[in-house]
Amino acid sequence: MKSPWEDPQFVELSLKHLDAKFLPGTRQEVDFLETALGLTPPAKVLDLGCGAGRHAIELARRGYQVVGVDISPRLLEAARQRAAQAGVKITCLQGSVADLPSLLGDAAEAAFDAAISIGEAGLGALGGWQRDVAFLRAVRTALKPGRGLVLTTFNGLRRYRQWQPGDQRFDFLRGIQKWETPPTWQGTPLREAVRLYIPAEARMLFEMAGFENVRIYGCQPGQFEGQPLRIDDIEMMIIGNAPRGEV
Repeated sequence: MKSPWEDPQFVELSLKHLDAKFLPGTRQEVDFLETALGLTPPAKVLDLGCGAGRHAIELARRGYQVVGVDISPRLLEAARQRAAQAGVKITCLQGSVADLPSLLGDAAEAAFDAAISIGEAGLGALGGWQRDVAFLRAVRTALKPGRGLVLTTFNGLRRYRQWQPGDQRFDFLRGIQKWETPPTWQGTPLREAVRLYIPAEARMLFEMAGFENVRIYGCQPGQFEGQPLRIDDIEMMIIGNAPRGEV
């Protein structure tokens, strides 16, 4: 199934909304990421689902080497333009994070000091838990021993609690949230099915992929503070570390 983020019309309409909602909180989020991941420049950071580059560019401003991956050519075009305007350099790779090993090539093993995946770009959007584990395993492999991944994804607990009889958009037996463009959409119809995980499932996937010291927190745009996850939070943050020795 083609991702909506590969549709130029959808991306163009979404970009202004994304900027308005998320850009103001970027500096605070990066402050937290530096601390949570134990980063100091010029560490090398992998930004998965980098979009228009808001985290990648802020990290580059602070002296980090950043490689961003995104499925959307239009968002990567915006990232390159914005990086140039900011006077910084980021490396942009176009493709699905599900294909991370081939996208990274020689940098697919123990090349990065940290990885981030902020904004539902990976976990749950790749077509099933097996693909999600494979994605996480590829990220863990790309990290240097002991280094960390910070990932945000939807908090499935909230959606389960919201379900009522007749709700056709959420298959609670499989944890699948269905989305499609509304009837007023004047373009190619778009659909997406996202696997929503409850915290215990997310922890299990990280551990299956070989991560250690897995922690789960609550998070909101511009409020990355390592706060406890509340049952009705929209998103949750998962942090895990690659083993210090071989897996």
